[in-house]
Amino acid sequence: MKKWLQSLKAMALCLAIVLAPSCGQQAGGLPEIEGVKGPIFNVVDGQILMTFEFRNLEVQAGFKVPIPKTKRSSFELAPNAVDGGMILQVYMDVEDLTSISIGVGDGNYLPDGRPLPGVPGGKLENSLRIDTDFEDISFYYHKELFGVWIPMGFETAGISGYWNVNMAGKRVGFLGLVGNDPVKDYKAGAVILLNLNQLKDKQLQKLIELSKQNPHMIY
Repeated sequence: MKKWLQSLKAMALCLAIVLAPSCGQQAGGLPEIEGVKGPIFNVVDGQILMTFEFRNLEVQAGFKVPIPKTKRSSFELAPNAVDGGMILQVYMDVEDLTSISIGVGDGNYLPDGRPLPGVPGGKLENSLRIDTDFEDISFYYHKELFGVWIPMGFETAGISGYWNVNMAGKRVGFLGLVGNDPVKDYKAGAVILLNLNQLKDKQLQKLIELSKQNPHMIY
């Protein structure tokens, strides 16, 4: 009976919280970019899970490592056994991310020097950017934001775009798709900027707590 009630509560919360990107007023989600699926948002084991699938990128072996500066957050790269290509999953512990100290902080652009989408002037002031050797993924830390830059490594046919990320009808973040520049040899990529305060939404926190009570169940 208790397990049944927990399942019913989970269903109700999943209906109340829509963990999906939004294209402003446009219905139907993000534009279809050949070879890319995501971001897809879920909650599992008390963390927010963000997933990307890349059909045109490959890794020979998978690994899961901590996100720099965090204790309980991590990201994982793995071969896609179902559709081929590569899967990137980012596990975000909200309390973990909000407790990071960035010190004095700097002004940061994209790693290649281009403006950071969704930020006035393209420069995120008072922030810390950490670049990694894992597919050149970079992380951004800010008092109010947590960000991830994901190079795609292939052409986007000139497509660039910017969309809100909504949860429970609230704007909690931003997704920017940056097109490649073959002249300057800049890679295409996607940047996700999430508002840490909005991730503390009461309904979302209830679902996170419920996921802790039901290990390995994906909501």
